[in-house]
Amino acid sequence: MKKTHAFAGLVLSTTLLGAGLTNTFAADESLRSLADKNGIYIGAILNSQWFNGGLPGNYEQIHKKQFNIVVAENEMKFDATEPQEGRFNYNNGDKMVKYAQQNGMRVRGHALAWHSQVPGWVNNYKNDKQKLLKVLKNHIQNVVGHWKGKVAEWDVVNEAISNNEPQWRTGSVWYQGIGPEFIDSAFVWTHAVDPDAELCYNDYNLEQGVNPKAKAGFLLEQVKRWVANGIPIHCVGSQTHVEDTTTDKHFIGSPDSLRSLAKELAKLNVKLKITELDIGFKSGINVSKSDLERQGQTFRQYLDIILEEPNADTYLIWGVSDKWSWLGGLNRQKGLIYDDNLKPKPAFDSILVRLQTYEPPKDSVKADSTAKDSTVKDSTAKDSTAKDSTALDPGQSIKQFVSPSSLSMHIAGRTLFVTGLASKRAKVDIFDTQGRPIFSASTHNGTVDLHNIAEGIYVVRVRSGSSNLIQRVTIK
Repeated sequence: MKKTHAFAGLVLSTTLLGAGLTNTFAADESLRSLADKNGIYIGAILNSQWFNGGLPGNYEQIHKKQFNIVVAENEMKFDATEPQEGRFNYNNGDKMVKYAQQNGMRVRGHALAWHSQVPGWVNNYKNDKQKLLKVLKNHIQNVVGHWKGKVAEWDVVNEAISNNEPQWRTGSVWYQGIGPEFIDSAFVWTHAVDPDAELCYNDYNLEQGVNPKAKAGFLLEQVKRWVANGIPIHCVGSQTHVEDTTTDKHFIGSPDSLRSLAKELAKLNVKLKITELDIGFKSGINVSKSDLERQGQTFRQYLDIILEEPNADTYLIWGVSDKWSWLGGLNRQKGLIYDDNLKPKPAFDSILVRLQTYEPPKDSVKADSTAKDSTVKDSTAKDSTAKDSTALDPGQSIKQFVSPSSLSMHIAGRTLFVTGLASKRAKVDIFDTQGRPIFSASTHNGTVDLHNIAEGIYVVRVRSGSSNLIQRVTIK
Protein backbone atom coordinates (compact mmCIF):
# COMPACT_ATOMS: atom_id res chain seq x y z
CA MET A 1 0.00 0.00 0.00
CA LYS A 2 1.61 3.22 -1.17
CA LYS A 3 0.97 6.38 0.72
CA THR A 4 1.84 10.03 0.38
CA HIS A 5 2.76 11.78 3.60
CA ALA A 6 2.43 15.30 4.94
CA PHE A 7 2.30 17.49 7.95
CA ALA A 8 -0.99 18.85 9.22
CA GLY A 9 -3.38 20.36 6.75
CA LEU A 10 -6.65 21.92 7.71
CA VAL A 11 -8.00 20.77 11.09
CA LEU A 12 -11.67 21.28 11.87
CA SER A 13 -12.90 21.01 15.43
CA THR A 14 -15.94 19.11 16.53
CA THR A 15 -17.73 22.42 16.99
CA LEU A 16 -18.10 22.53 13.24
CA LEU A 17 -18.94 18.84 13.17
CA GLY A 18 -21.78 19.48 15.56
CA ALA A 19 -23.14 21.91 12.99
CA GLY A 20 -23.69 19.03 10.62
CA LEU A 21 -20.47 19.10 8.62
CA THR A 22 -20.12 15.37 8.21
CA ASN A 23 -23.58 15.08 6.72
CA THR A 24 -22.32 16.94 3.67
CA PHE A 25 -19.66 14.41 2.71
CA ALA A 26 -20.19 12.14 -0.24
CA ALA A 27 -22.46 9.26 0.70
CA ASP A 28 -19.91 6.61 -0.25
CA GLU A 29 -17.11 8.09 1.87
CA SER A 30 -16.17 6.22 5.03
CA LEU A 31 -13.16 5.97 7.31
CA ARG A 32 -12.15 2.96 5.23
CA SER A 33 -12.41 4.62 1.83
CA LEU A 34 -10.49 7.65 3.08
CA ALA A 35 -7.85 5.46 4.74
CA ASP A 36 -7.42 3.60 1.46
CA LYS A 37 -7.10 6.92 -0.33
CA ASN A 38 -4.45 8.08 2.14
CA GLY A 39 -2.60 4.76 2.08
CA ILE A 40 -3.02 3.81 5.73
CA TYR A 41 -4.77 1.07 7.66
CA ILE A 42 -7.61 2.03 9.97
CA GLY A 43 -9.39 -0.63 11.93
CA ALA A 44 -11.10 -1.98 15.02
CA ILE A 45 -11.12 -5.31 16.80
CA LEU A 46 -13.76 -7.93 16.33
CA ASN A 47 -14.65 -8.52 19.95
CA SER A 48 -15.61 -11.77 21.59
CA GLN A 49 -19.34 -11.04 21.35
CA TRP A 50 -19.00 -11.01 17.54
CA PHE A 51 -17.42 -14.44 17.53
CA ASN A 52 -20.30 -15.73 19.64
CA GLY A 53 -22.97 -14.15 17.43
CA GLY A 54 -24.13 -11.87 20.23
CA LEU A 55 -24.14 -8.52 18.41
CA PRO A 56 -26.81 -6.74 16.35
CA GLY A 57 -26.46 -6.94 12.59
CA ASN A 58 -25.54 -3.30 12.15
CA TYR A 59 -22.38 -3.83 14.20
CA GLU A 60 -20.84 -5.96 11.47
CA GLN A 61 -22.19 -3.66 8.77
CA ILE A 62 -20.46 -0.70 10.40
CA HIS A 63 -17.26 -2.67 10.92
CA LYS A 64 -16.78 -3.79 7.34
CA LYS A 65 -17.82 -0.44 5.91
CA GLN A 66 -15.55 1.68 8.10
CA PHE A 67 -12.38 -0.41 8.54
CA ASN A 68 -9.72 -2.05 6.33
CA ILE A 69 -7.75 -3.94 9.00
CA VAL A 70 -8.95 -6.27 11.75
CA VAL A 71 -7.63 -8.09 14.81
CA ALA A 72 -9.30 -10.47 17.24
CA GLU A 73 -9.82 -9.25 20.80
CA ASN A 74 -8.94 -12.64 22.35
CA GLU A 75 -9.43 -15.41 19.81
CA MET A 76 -5.85 -15.77 18.54
CA LYS A 77 -4.14 -15.64 21.94
CA PHE A 78 -2.31 -18.64 23.40
CA ASP A 79 -5.15 -19.94 25.58
CA ALA A 80 -7.62 -19.72 22.69
CA THR A 81 -5.45 -21.44 20.08
CA GLU A 82 -3.77 -24.11 22.24
CA PRO A 83 -6.03 -24.68 25.27
CA GLN A 84 -4.50 -28.12 25.78
CA GLU A 85 -0.91 -29.07 25.06
CA GLY A 86 -0.50 -29.95 21.41
CA ARG A 87 -4.25 -29.60 20.69
CA PHE A 88 -4.90 -26.54 18.59
CA ASN A 89 -8.20 -24.77 18.04
CA TYR A 90 -8.34 -22.44 15.05
CA ASN A 91 -12.11 -22.20 14.65
CA ASN A 92 -12.60 -18.61 15.79
CA GLY A 93 -9.42 -17.38 14.14
CA ASP A 94 -10.47 -19.03 10.88
CA LYS A 95 -13.86 -17.33 11.16
CA MET A 96 -12.21 -13.91 11.41
CA VAL A 97 -9.72 -14.61 8.62
CA LYS A 98 -12.58 -15.68 6.33
CA TYR A 99 -14.49 -12.53 7.22
CA ALA A 100 -11.42 -10.42 6.45
CA GLN A 101 -10.85 -12.16 3.11
CA GLN A 102 -14.47 -11.71 2.09
CA ASN A 103 -14.31 -8.01 2.91
CA GLY A 104 -10.80 -7.21 1.64
CA MET A 105 -9.31 -6.51 5.07
CA ARG A 106 -5.76 -6.87 6.34
CA VAL A 107 -5.36 -9.22 9.33
CA ARG A 108 -3.26 -8.70 12.47
CA GLY A 109 -2.40 -11.64 14.68
CA HIS A 110 -2.47 -11.01 18.45
CA ALA A 111 -0.48 -12.36 20.30
CA LEU A 112 2.06 -15.20 20.31
CA ALA A 113 4.07 -14.71 23.54
CA TRP A 114 2.41 -12.90 26.44
CA HIS A 115 2.46 -13.28 30.20
CA SER A 116 -1.34 -13.26 30.41
CA GLN A 117 -3.99 -15.62 29.00
CA VAL A 118 -1.54 -18.50 29.05
CA PRO A 119 -3.28 -21.86 29.65
CA GLY A 120 -2.53 -23.49 32.98
CA TRP A 121 -0.72 -26.46 31.49
CA VAL A 122 2.18 -24.21 30.37
CA ASN A 123 3.06 -23.53 34.02
CA ASN A 124 3.85 -27.23 34.44
CA TYR A 125 7.14 -26.52 32.66
CA LYS A 126 8.19 -23.22 34.24
CA ASN A 127 11.14 -24.98 35.93
CA ASP A 128 12.22 -26.80 32.77
CA LYS A 129 13.86 -24.30 30.41
CA GLN A 130 14.41 -26.69 27.50
CA LYS A 131 10.86 -27.99 27.64
CA LEU A 132 9.41 -24.50 27.90
CA LEU A 133 11.45 -23.40 24.88
CA LYS A 134 9.99 -26.34 22.95
CA VAL A 135 6.48 -25.42 24.07
CA LEU A 136 6.83 -21.83 22.81
CA LYS A 137 8.52 -22.86 19.58
CA ASN A 138 5.92 -25.53 18.85
CA HIS A 139 3.11 -23.06 19.52
CA ILE A 140 4.58 -20.45 17.18
CA GLN A 141 5.31 -22.96 14.43
CA ASN A 142 1.78 -24.33 14.48
CA VAL A 143 -0.17 -21.11 14.88
CA VAL A 144 1.87 -18.98 12.47
CA GLY A 145 2.11 -21.88 10.05
CA HIS A 146 -1.66 -22.37 10.07
CA TRP A 147 -2.27 -18.76 9.03
CA LYS A 148 0.84 -18.28 6.91
CA GLY A 149 0.08 -15.90 4.07
CA LYS A 150 -3.25 -14.93 5.64
CA VAL A 151 -2.09 -12.97 8.68
CA ALA A 152 -0.08 -9.99 7.45
CA GLU A 153 1.46 -9.01 10.78
CA TRP A 154 1.91 -10.53 14.22
CA ASP A 155 2.30 -9.21 17.72
CA VAL A 156 5.10 -11.68 18.40
CA VAL A 157 5.80 -10.53 21.96
CA ASN A 158 3.26 -8.59 24.01
CA GLU A 159 3.84 -6.49 27.15
CA ALA A 160 7.19 -7.98 28.17
CA ILE A 161 8.38 -4.78 29.89
CA SER A 162 7.62 -4.08 33.53
CA ASN A 163 5.20 -1.32 34.31
CA ASN A 164 7.01 -0.23 37.48
CA GLU A 165 10.45 0.57 36.12
CA PRO A 166 12.21 0.10 32.78
CA GLN A 167 13.18 -3.56 32.89
CA TRP A 168 11.84 -6.86 31.62
CA ARG A 169 8.70 -8.20 33.30
CA THR A 170 10.18 -10.87 35.55
CA GLY A 171 6.84 -12.37 36.62
CA SER A 172 6.12 -13.82 33.18
CA VAL A 173 6.17 -17.61 32.93
CA TRP A 174 8.34 -17.17 29.84
CA TYR A 175 10.85 -14.95 31.64
CA GLN A 176 10.93 -17.13 34.75
CA GLY A 177 11.37 -20.34 32.82
CA ILE A 178 13.55 -19.17 29.93
CA GLY A 179 14.90 -15.69 30.60
CA PRO A 180 14.81 -12.66 28.31
CA GLU A 181 16.12 -14.73 25.38
CA PHE A 182 12.55 -16.02 24.87
CA ILE A 183 11.87 -12.69 23.15
CA ASP A 184 14.67 -12.96 20.59
CA SER A 185 13.79 -16.63 20.02
CA ALA A 186 10.11 -15.86 19.39
CA PHE A 187 10.96 -13.34 16.67
CA VAL A 188 13.43 -15.69 15.00
CA TRP A 189 11.01 -18.64 15.05
CA THR A 190 8.09 -16.56 13.73
CA HIS A 191 10.17 -15.18 10.88
CA ALA A 192 11.36 -18.66 9.96
CA VAL A 193 7.76 -19.87 9.61
CA ASP A 194 6.42 -16.84 7.70
CA PRO A 195 9.22 -14.63 6.35
CA ASP A 196 6.68 -12.34 4.65
CA ALA A 197 4.81 -11.36 7.81
CA GLU A 198 5.57 -8.11 9.65
CA LEU A 199 6.69 -8.84 13.20
CA CYS A 200 5.87 -6.41 16.02
CA TYR A 201 6.71 -5.91 19.65
CA ASN A 202 3.50 -4.60 21.28
CA ASP A 203 3.09 -2.74 24.60
CA TYR A 204 1.23 -0.01 26.48
CA ASN A 205 2.35 3.33 27.99
CA LEU A 206 4.66 3.94 25.03
CA GLU A 207 3.09 7.39 24.61
CA GLN A 208 4.63 8.59 27.87
CA GLY A 209 8.04 9.62 26.56
CA VAL A 210 11.26 8.12 25.20
CA ASN A 211 13.55 9.10 28.07
CA PRO A 212 15.62 6.27 29.65
CA LYS A 213 13.30 6.04 32.67
CA ALA A 214 10.20 5.52 30.52
CA LYS A 215 9.00 2.24 29.05
CA ALA A 216 9.44 3.55 25.51
CA GLY A 217 13.01 4.58 26.25
CA PHE A 218 13.84 1.10 27.52
CA LEU A 219 12.15 -0.47 24.52
CA LEU A 220 14.02 1.75 22.11
CA GLU A 221 17.33 0.44 23.43
CA GLN A 222 16.11 -3.12 22.94
CA VAL A 223 15.02 -2.38 19.38
CA LYS A 224 18.50 -1.00 18.68
CA ARG A 225 19.98 -4.24 20.01
CA TRP A 226 17.59 -6.39 17.98
CA VAL A 227 18.37 -4.52 14.79
CA ALA A 228 22.12 -4.63 15.43
CA ASN A 229 21.95 -8.39 16.08
CA GLY A 230 19.80 -9.19 13.07
CA ILE A 231 16.68 -10.12 15.06
CA PRO A 232 13.71 -9.76 12.65
CA ILE A 233 11.84 -6.86 14.25
CA HIS A 234 9.80 -4.81 11.78
CA CYS A 235 7.39 -2.79 13.90
CA VAL A 236 6.49 -1.56 17.35
CA GLY A 237 2.84 -1.57 18.32
CA SER A 238 1.72 1.16 20.71
CA GLN A 239 -1.46 0.07 22.46
CA THR A 240 -2.26 3.69 23.40
CA HIS A 241 -4.92 3.05 26.04
CA VAL A 242 -5.26 6.68 27.09
CA GLU A 243 -7.31 8.16 29.90
CA ASP A 244 -8.89 11.61 30.17
CA THR A 245 -8.27 12.78 33.72
CA THR A 246 -10.08 16.15 33.32
CA THR A 247 -6.98 17.92 34.64
CA ASP A 248 -5.27 20.85 33.04
CA LYS A 249 -3.32 18.51 30.80
CA HIS A 250 -6.50 16.49 30.22
CA PHE A 251 -4.90 13.27 28.99
CA ILE A 252 -2.33 10.92 30.46
CA GLY A 253 -0.03 10.26 27.54
CA SER A 254 1.07 12.56 24.78
CA PRO A 255 0.68 12.33 21.01
CA ASP A 256 3.88 14.36 20.79
CA SER A 257 5.74 11.75 22.84
CA LEU A 258 4.46 8.95 20.64
CA ARG A 259 5.51 10.91 17.57
CA SER A 260 9.00 11.18 19.07
CA LEU A 261 9.10 7.40 19.38
CA ALA A 262 8.06 7.07 15.74
CA LYS A 263 10.90 9.34 14.69
CA GLU A 264 13.44 7.37 16.71
CA LEU A 265 12.18 4.09 15.25
CA ALA A 266 12.42 5.54 11.74
CA LYS A 267 16.17 5.88 12.23
CA LEU A 268 16.25 2.10 12.73
CA ASN A 269 13.97 1.37 9.75
CA VAL A 270 11.28 0.09 12.14
CA LYS A 271 7.62 1.06 11.88
CA LEU A 272 5.27 2.42 14.50
CA LYS A 273 1.69 1.17 14.63
CA ILE A 274 -1.12 2.28 16.93
CA THR A 275 -2.66 -1.09 17.71
CA GLU A 276 -5.19 -0.80 20.59
CA LEU A 277 -6.37 2.79 20.81
CA ASP A 278 -9.06 3.96 23.20
CA ILE A 279 -9.45 7.23 25.12
CA GLY A 280 -11.61 6.64 28.18
CA PHE A 281 -13.03 8.71 31.02
CA LYS A 282 -13.23 7.72 34.68
CA SER A 283 -16.27 5.55 35.36
CA GLY A 284 -19.05 7.26 37.24
CA ILE A 285 -18.36 10.83 36.12
CA ASN A 286 -20.71 12.78 33.90
CA VAL A 287 -19.13 13.10 30.45
CA SER A 288 -20.15 16.37 28.82
CA LYS A 289 -20.41 17.37 25.20
CA SER A 290 -17.20 19.39 25.50
CA ASP A 291 -15.46 16.32 26.99
CA LEU A 292 -16.46 14.28 23.95
CA GLU A 293 -15.28 17.04 21.64
CA ARG A 294 -11.91 17.13 23.41
CA GLN A 295 -11.75 13.35 23.15
CA GLY A 296 -12.32 13.64 19.40
CA GLN A 297 -9.51 16.16 19.08
CA THR A 298 -7.14 13.73 20.80
CA PHE A 299 -8.19 10.85 18.54
CA ARG A 300 -7.32 13.17 15.67
CA GLN A 301 -3.92 14.07 17.14
CA TYR A 302 -2.95 10.40 17.30
CA LEU A 303 -4.20 9.94 13.73
CA ASP A 304 -1.91 12.78 12.67
CA ILE A 305 1.08 10.62 13.62
CA ILE A 306 -0.04 7.85 11.29
CA LEU A 307 -0.73 10.27 8.46
CA GLU A 308 2.39 12.35 8.84
CA GLU A 309 5.21 10.06 9.93
CA PRO A 310 6.67 8.06 7.02
CA ASN A 311 7.21 4.91 9.10
CA ALA A 312 3.68 4.83 10.61
CA ASP A 313 0.86 3.06 8.82
CA THR A 314 -1.75 1.58 11.22
CA TYR A 315 -4.46 3.16 13.40
CA LEU A 316 -6.43 0.45 15.14
CA ILE A 317 -9.09 1.08 17.79
CA TRP A 318 -9.71 -1.46 20.56
CA GLY A 319 -13.45 -1.67 19.99
CA VAL A 320 -16.29 -0.14 18.02
CA SER A 321 -19.11 0.73 20.43
CA ASP A 322 -18.94 1.88 24.04
CA LYS A 323 -21.55 -0.77 24.83
CA TRP A 324 -19.13 -3.61 24.10
CA SER A 325 -15.81 -2.41 25.50
CA TRP A 326 -13.20 -3.85 27.83
CA LEU A 327 -12.73 -0.45 29.51
CA GLY A 328 -15.12 -1.19 32.35
CA GLY A 329 -12.44 -3.47 33.76
CA LEU A 330 -10.13 -0.45 33.95
CA ASN A 331 -12.79 1.68 35.64
CA ARG A 332 -13.16 3.73 32.48
CA GLN A 333 -16.04 4.54 30.15
CA LYS A 334 -16.96 5.98 26.75
CA GLY A 335 -13.54 5.44 25.19
CA LEU A 336 -14.53 4.48 21.63
CA ILE A 337 -15.86 6.27 18.55
CA TYR A 338 -19.43 4.89 18.55
CA ASP A 339 -21.84 5.24 21.46
CA ASP A 340 -23.95 2.53 23.12
CA ASN A 341 -26.47 2.74 20.28
CA LEU A 342 -23.82 2.38 17.56
CA LYS A 343 -24.17 6.05 16.64
CA PRO A 344 -20.97 7.92 15.67
CA LYS A 345 -19.55 10.23 18.35
CA PRO A 346 -17.56 13.45 17.86
CA ALA A 347 -14.43 11.26 17.80
CA PHE A 348 -15.70 9.54 14.66
CA ASP A 349 -16.43 12.91 13.07
CA SER A 350 -12.99 14.21 13.99
CA ILE A 351 -11.27 11.21 12.39
CA LEU A 352 -13.45 11.42 9.29
CA VAL A 353 -12.82 15.12 8.72
CA ARG A 354 -9.09 14.75 9.33
CA LEU A 355 -8.89 12.04 6.69
CA GLN A 356 -11.06 14.09 4.37
CA THR A 357 -8.97 17.24 4.65
CA TYR A 358 -5.50 15.67 4.78
CA GLU A 359 -3.18 17.19 2.19
CA PRO A 360 -0.06 15.21 1.25
CA PRO A 361 2.72 17.12 -0.46
CA LYS A 362 3.13 16.29 -4.11
CA ASP A 363 6.76 15.21 -3.86
CA SER A 364 6.58 12.86 -0.88
CA VAL A 365 5.71 9.18 -1.05
CA LYS A 366 4.87 6.98 1.94
CA ALA A 367 6.85 3.78 2.31
CA ASP A 368 5.08 0.60 1.15
CA SER A 369 3.29 -0.53 4.29
CA THR A 370 3.05 -4.10 3.05
CA ALA A 371 6.83 -4.50 2.80
CA LYS A 372 8.40 -5.43 6.10
CA ASP A 373 11.81 -3.99 5.21
CA SER A 374 10.70 -0.81 3.44
CA THR A 375 13.19 2.04 3.54
CA VAL A 376 12.15 5.21 5.26
CA LYS A 377 13.51 8.68 5.07
CA ASP A 378 15.58 10.06 7.91
CA SER A 379 12.80 11.49 10.05
CA THR A 380 15.24 13.86 11.74
CA ALA A 381 15.79 15.78 8.52
CA LYS A 382 14.10 19.15 8.38
CA ASP A 383 10.85 18.83 6.45
CA SER A 384 10.28 21.52 3.90
CA THR A 385 6.52 20.93 4.15
CA ALA A 386 6.42 22.07 7.77
CA LYS A 387 5.13 25.46 6.65
CA ASP A 388 1.40 26.05 6.78
CA SER A 389 0.07 23.47 4.36
CA THR A 390 -3.33 25.13 4.35
CA ALA A 391 -1.95 27.95 2.22
CA LEU A 392 -3.16 27.94 -1.38
CA ASP A 393 -1.18 28.51 -4.51
CA PRO A 394 -1.13 32.08 -5.85
CA GLY A 395 -4.29 32.80 -7.79
CA GLN A 396 -6.15 29.82 -6.32
CA SER A 397 -9.02 31.07 -4.20
CA ILE A 398 -10.83 27.84 -3.37
CA LYS A 399 -9.83 24.21 -2.99
CA GLN A 400 -12.73 21.78 -3.00
CA PHE A 401 -12.75 19.04 -0.35
CA VAL A 402 -15.89 17.13 -1.28
CA SER A 403 -17.26 15.63 -4.45
CA PRO A 404 -19.23 18.03 -6.62
CA SER A 405 -22.94 18.50 -5.94
CA SER A 406 -25.56 20.53 -7.76
CA LEU A 407 -23.90 23.61 -6.30
CA SER A 408 -20.59 25.25 -7.07
CA MET A 409 -18.88 28.41 -5.88
CA HIS A 410 -15.98 30.70 -6.56
CA ILE A 411 -14.60 33.95 -5.20
CA ALA A 412 -13.79 37.04 -7.21
CA GLY A 413 -12.41 39.91 -5.15
CA ARG A 414 -14.58 40.10 -2.04
CA THR A 415 -17.68 38.48 -3.56
CA LEU A 416 -18.69 34.84 -3.28
CA PHE A 417 -20.55 33.54 -6.33
CA VAL A 418 -22.78 30.47 -5.97
CA THR A 419 -24.05 28.72 -9.08
CA GLY A 420 -26.23 25.71 -9.68
CA LEU A 421 -29.79 24.71 -8.89
CA ALA A 422 -31.54 26.99 -6.39
CA SER A 423 -28.32 28.99 -5.94
CA LYS A 424 -30.27 32.21 -5.59
CA ARG A 425 -31.78 30.90 -2.33
CA ALA A 426 -28.71 29.16 -0.89
CA LYS A 427 -27.65 29.50 2.76
CA VAL A 428 -23.96 30.35 3.26
CA ASP A 429 -22.09 29.71 6.52
CA ILE A 430 -18.45 30.62 7.06
CA PHE A 431 -16.28 29.09 9.80
CA ASP A 432 -12.72 29.65 10.91
CA THR A 433 -10.24 26.77 10.88
CA GLN A 434 -11.18 25.82 14.44
CA GLY A 435 -14.80 25.34 13.41
CA ARG A 436 -16.14 28.50 15.01
CA PRO A 437 -18.93 30.25 13.08
CA ILE A 438 -17.85 33.59 11.64
CA PHE A 439 -20.60 34.67 9.29
CA SER A 440 -23.95 33.51 7.89
CA ALA A 441 -26.05 34.89 5.07
CA SER A 442 -28.34 33.94 2.22
CA THR A 443 -27.34 34.52 -1.35
CA HIS A 444 -28.73 37.53 -3.18
CA ASN A 445 -29.02 36.66 -6.86
CA GLY A 446 -26.39 33.99 -6.29
CA THR A 447 -23.84 36.23 -4.55
CA VAL A 448 -22.69 37.05 -1.01
CA ASP A 449 -20.69 40.13 -0.06
CA LEU A 450 -17.54 39.26 1.98
CA HIS A 451 -16.14 42.76 2.53
CA ASN A 452 -16.69 42.64 6.30
CA ILE A 453 -14.66 39.45 6.78
CA ALA A 454 -10.97 39.75 7.68
CA GLU A 455 -8.29 38.28 5.47
CA GLY A 456 -7.52 34.66 6.18
CA ILE A 457 -8.35 31.05 5.54
CA TYR A 458 -11.92 29.86 6.12
CA VAL A 459 -14.30 27.02 5.46
CA VAL A 460 -17.45 27.87 3.53
CA ARG A 461 -20.56 25.71 3.62
CA VAL A 462 -23.32 26.29 1.06
CA ARG A 463 -26.68 24.59 1.50
CA SER A 464 -29.71 24.62 -0.73
CA GLY A 465 -32.38 22.00 -0.26
CA SER A 466 -30.64 18.61 -0.15
CA SER A 467 -27.49 19.94 -1.80
CA ASN A 468 -24.49 20.71 0.38
CA LEU A 469 -21.02 21.88 -0.53
CA ILE A 470 -18.03 22.58 1.67
CA GLN A 471 -14.92 24.30 0.37
CA ARG A 472 -11.92 26.01 1.87
CA VAL A 473 -11.33 29.59 0.83
CA THR A 474 -8.66 32.22 1.17
CA ILE A 475 -10.07 35.70 1.52
CA LYS A 476 -7.59 38.42 0.60
